[in-house]
Amino acid sequence: MSNTSYDSQFQSIPFYKTHPYMMPFVGDDYESSKHKKLLLIGESHYMPEGSIVHHGVNTWYGSSVLTSDEQDWCNTRGTREGKSGRFGKEIDRCLNLVLPSGDNGWQQVAFLNYFLRPADDRQGIGDLWNSYGGKDVDCEQAIRNFIKVLDILKPDLFVFLSSTVCKQAEGFDYLKCFGGNLWDWTKSHGIEDYIYTNHPSSAHWNQTMSKYDKARGMTSRDFFCAWLKEKWLR
Repeated sequence: MSNTSYDSQFQSIPFYKTHPYMMPFVGDDYESSKHKKLLLIGESHYMPEGSIVHHGVNTWYGSSVLTSDEQDWCNTRGTREGKSGRFGKEIDRCLNLVLPSGDNGWQQVAFLNYFLRPADDRQGIGDLWNSYGGKDVDCEQAIRNFIKVLDILKPDLFVFLSSTVCKQAEGFDYLKCFGGNLWDWTKSHGIEDYIYTNHPSSAHWNQTMSKYDKARGMTSRDFFCAWLKEKWLR
């Protein structure tokens, strides 16, 4: 189950007032003495085949009305509690590899999807931008929302589980919103470190991260597990 003690703070964020089903998942043991506070960041939710409510960027952030099925598809807590899809199972497997026996991996972390507008079923966020536009709006909404979530959850560490997300977050014009860059901002707010991996649902998850020095030539999966052992556990 998700820890609801942060909900009153999440509900103060404008986006979650209109899309409460997308509030971050927080595991019951997020603040355990066994490990540091870790936030995992995915890419985006998806909408069922035939859904169009998310195609118009202004409508999505304004007065979008979702069916119960559409809400289920972008219910952050429901997808994590159910360890849905390859993404959920891969991360759960890695978390449980490094945790003491008997601990439930997803209950030890917090999670949100970075981009707030879902992609089409079996497509990526880039496909949505190519077909319907709205990239600049999505990227600005995402970073503003993300900074607010970081201020609330105050993680010690976080991981972008997508190189696309990391690229967008680090490349955003911070002078317009917060000043400085992402690394400077996180350090000034007590966040010890952050990394990125390739998407756990993609073939790149089990390929070497040759262009990322921190990964030391490992695959995303092995790098994620090694980093957890080194940085996350107390």
